[in-house]
Amino acid sequence: MRTLTITSLLCCAFFLVLACNDDDDNNGEIPSNDVPETAGIGYIETNEDPTNTYNALIATLNANDNIGIVAEVNHTANAENAGLTLDYTRTVYFGNPALGTPLMQDNIQAGLDLPQRISVYTDEDNHTVVTYNSIDYIINRHGLGTVSSTDMIGNALANIVNASTGEEVTLNPIENSASKGIISVSSPNDFDTTYSNIINTLNSLEPISIIAELDHQANAQSADLDLGPAKLIVFGNPALGTPLMEDSRTMALDLPQKMLVYQDAEGSVHIIYNDPYYIADRHDVDDNDNTLSTIAQALENIANSGASES
Repeated sequence: MRTLTITSLLCCAFFLVLACNDDDDNNGEIPSNDVPETAGIGYIETNEDPTNTYNALIATLNANDNIGIVAEVNHTANAENAGLTLDYTRTVYFGNPALGTPLMQDNIQAGLDLPQRISVYTDEDNHTVVTYNSIDYIINRHGLGTVSSTDMIGNALANIVNASTGEEVTLNPIENSASKGIISVSSPNDFDTTYSNIINTLNSLEPISIIAELDHQANAQSADLDLGPAKLIVFGNPALGTPLMEDSRTMALDLPQKMLVYQDAEGSVHIIYNDPYYIADRHDVDDNDNTLSTIAQALENIANSGASES
């Protein structure tokens, strides 16, 4: 079983589920009425080459000793491997356990949206967009209280993008998304059995690839912090995710799929994952009901496998 700490470097050439889109117009300047409208994201738009922009982002992250890159996802290459096409779209997963763990100490379910990720893509007018989920979105979605690291996370994300692009970040306002779009399944099994059941199920499904496994508890311990058992699995199927990203490229922020297994203070074990219909609605994805239905059923079956008793 593969277990990564958040400071591990995992470069993934074989990827998975879904991502995002938006569009712009260009005549030297990018019009203000044609920008990413997804609620709760930070973004910049530039006329710079997307590969150069992404490489600058990676260099900025690598220059910070407090940050570890967890995974890099080339959605365009994954689409091509599935016999599909997708304009330039890449996402990097990264984090700092000293900042992320306090969020999970307040509400362990925040681990579903950690580590942080930044996506770089080209829109249909060939502009480069750099975007991420804002800290306000995570605070609102998981009902977080006063957490000392939230301001530092918000500033760090904006500074990383600014240092990589020379552009100031625009923050879209959040919507009231508290507890929205999170499906929870209780497991009668212990934590390790639940997690192993899910991994075994994913490994048995040929179209699906596991991109990363993150041990949030171990990452917390690396920062001398306490956290209950919690592991995140990132996985997906490009044949299903690519059409969603074609519709809305900002979907790359919430794809591939993620499933968090955690044990609460009372010792009960839970499996949580994103409702694909909520994610699609958040990114204004239309006309993909069949794909969403397939994804929803697959996620339900995978989660239920974790809770199944041998």
